[in-house]
Amino acid sequence: MDKDEKGLSRRQMLGMGVGLGGLVISGGVGLLFAQNAKHLTTPPVTKGPFYPTIKPLDQDADLTILAGKKERAEGKIVHLVGRVLNAKGEPVSGAKIELWQANTHGRYAHPRDRNTAPLDSNFQGFGIQTTDKEGRYRFKTIKPGAYPNDPNWMRPPHLHFDISGKVDNLVTQMFFPGEPLNDKDYIYQDLGSGKDAVTAKVQPLTKEMEADSLLLLWDIVLTKG
Repeated sequence: MDKDEKGLSRRQMLGMGVGLGGLVISGGVGLLFAQNAKHLTTPPVTKGPFYPTIKPLDQDADLTILAGKKERAEGKIVHLVGRVLNAKGEPVSGAKIELWQANTHGRYAHPRDRNTAPLDSNFQGFGIQTTDKEGRYRFKTIKPGAYPNDPNWMRPPHLHFDISGKVDNLVTQMFFPGEPLNDKDYIYQDLGSGKDAVTAKVQPLTKEMEADSLLLLWDIVLTKG
């Protein structure tokens, strides 16, 4: 059977460039899972107003291209890998992860988004994945653009997540490291010591990845799993 309900199909993984199994075999990226030994509980962050009211029919883990379309989404490609763990560092298998975000211009495909930036008809904007037996997940997406939250507040690039584990449910946001707007973002700054737990880590690209793309590592730590 080509597809497992508890993870990406082999075809989807190959379409993303490197499957989870490939990450282990390739060594460099596979070691990321073992080396990230910190298990700080990921803090909750507001869901925000732009959770999709109408979800796209295409909800796989590759948000850069829509089924039936030849052109990929605009913007810088981001490969995001990580694990869902509990506070003891044990993997949480079968955790459901929902991801939604703005496009490269900082615009959500949502009726409440009044941003005048353009939409991208080739961008999926929403994806779902279920962690494998080792708690691993992977998304291929686009780095979102910053956008105005009000006249005096620009939100930095970030991704929204809703994670359902065996026991816990967590709504949070992931931030990109080194973004100047992080230091001016009220939501990010209010996290205090929890900022590190919501900030991804940049990793060296593997040979299978696009030369101008970005590889990020971000583990999601639930209290009980």
